[in-house]
Amino acid sequence: MSQGVLAGRTAGLRPAEKRRLERLCHRRHPADATADLLTLQRLAAESHGLELPLSLVVDGRGLCRLLWVGDLEQSGRLIERLPGSDRRQGNDLRLITCRRGSRSAPLLPGPQESVVALDLGPCLWLRYVDAAGAGGHWPALLLTPGAGDSPWHEQAEGDLADLCVQDPASLVVEPAAAEAGSRATKGPERVLLLCLVGGDPQHTRREEAELEGLVRSAGAVPVGIVEQKRRSGESHLTIWGEGKLQEAALEARRLQADLVVTDRELTPVQARNLERLLDLPVSDRSELILDIFAQRAASGAGRLQVELAQLRYRLPRLTGRGLSLSRQGGGIGTRGPGETQLEKDRRAISRRVERLQRDVKRLGEHRARLRQARTGLRRLALVGYTNAGKSSLLNGLTRVAAADAVLAENKLFATLDPTTRRLTLIDAEGSADQPLLITDTVGFIRALPAQLMEAFRSTIEEALDADGLLLVVDLADPAWPEQLRTVRSILEGLGSLAPQLVIGNQIDRCPASELERARALEPSMMFVSATADLGLQNLREHLRHWPDEAGNSSEAAVPTS
Repeated sequence: MSQGVLAGRTAGLRPAEKRRLERLCHRRHPADATADLLTLQRLAAESHGLELPLSLVVDGRGLCRLLWVGDLEQSGRLIERLPGSDRRQGNDLRLITCRRGSRSAPLLPGPQESVVALDLGPCLWLRYVDAAGAGGHWPALLLTPGAGDSPWHEQAEGDLADLCVQDPASLVVEPAAAEAGSRATKGPERVLLLCLVGGDPQHTRREEAELEGLVRSAGAVPVGIVEQKRRSGESHLTIWGEGKLQEAALEARRLQADLVVTDRELTPVQARNLERLLDLPVSDRSELILDIFAQRAASGAGRLQVELAQLRYRLPRLTGRGLSLSRQGGGIGTRGPGETQLEKDRRAISRRVERLQRDVKRLGEHRARLRQARTGLRRLALVGYTNAGKSSLLNGLTRVAAADAVLAENKLFATLDPTTRRLTLIDAEGSADQPLLITDTVGFIRALPAQLMEAFRSTIEEALDADGLLLVVDLADPAWPEQLRTVRSILEGLGSLAPQLVIGNQIDRCPASELERARALEPSMMFVSATADLGLQNLREHLRHWPDEAGNSSEAAVPTS
């Protein structure tokens, strides 16, 4: 039974050329050496005659599994072209490439070639030219998988005859072998970030840090970032340039990334083009946020709204695989291609979206009735950027028991469902005022997907119908002024007219200079630490008479410990 397979640009080969290449496929290489020298010399002769590069894939027993005719860049995933089951592939493959070109040209592979070779995962890669040099010496280069910044390590360079006799077991470096073993162990999803950066380095670092936080909140591990500066003539088909995408594909293989996440929303065409060029799954920032919401949704209402948002996002991104299930019949309108599977999927999703929209509408009506039942009580809403400490502040203000506390974690979008608590305020004489209601709402974020804004409209209305809004900012985050502007912009876009009071949280974790900057930017800001119980009593006293009839807030106050 023959082991080797001839593939690639074989359509134009003459019968005699094809037979010679098939004989090279059936030649066996020594198991304790890199390759058989005579076979490689004959391979070079065929490459020179065809004026095409040729590549061999040899397994650990010395059997040739594949002979690829043409450039490796056009091969796709070589591992999928090998004959036999996955069990027979092995992890000790050898890749041998005879390339066209002058003897003085460098033998190092290009970016796309490196990506194809890394996908194959060979223990070594031997590269040489198709003609001998002076004195019958064949220039050759032996590469092994790199363990550092370079995807390939130059193990040896010299005459082809000398490199062919080396034992493959002695060439594999230990770090690369450890990395290859780590790929077999299933762990958290490894994500490469693909970002467009502007001229402000600090703004760029904040946006990248936020994207890394989103990836970690989704349960994945960010392993690297590939940046490209914004340019006026960027491609509308991919956004990023072809050279930068080749670099990203190589970096993804080097870091063993399973997924590429972009820092901006992609159109369906852009997403498909990026997946084709990177040969990896690609998700944009909006899809990442939707995935986080799907993980965090604990209640039926939350899951209902998340599903609606996800279906609205995915509907224009469905891709089909051609015609299927053609109609069988006669007469006008029944002949030819019938309804495609893509159209059936779209219709099924559209029906599901319509049903979810009715359910979400009923959910909004139910919550509106609940709000009407609370008339007569002042209602305040905690709003702010995600992970600013809104849930911790609600727990601290209401002093609830640990079993009844709202989930408060150092994660983005830790809570989705609105939670309302009753707060009874005590005056200086010890008498209780009329209680008020405080609602913890879903956090906001920059460029929140429109599908989420629409699906969570009934949740956001909890804040829009409040008598006053407590805007919580995390003073330990240097980007809090920008986050506050984002929150105010979202509230303005939603038509909110309620009075606003800014609450500066985490004063125990920020420097004194940040407090001075906060006083200068927001003179009426209240300063608290929800976890350290600093300033909460002062805030409770202030809320006894806020918002007043004019909707004004008091001056800032700094609590004493």
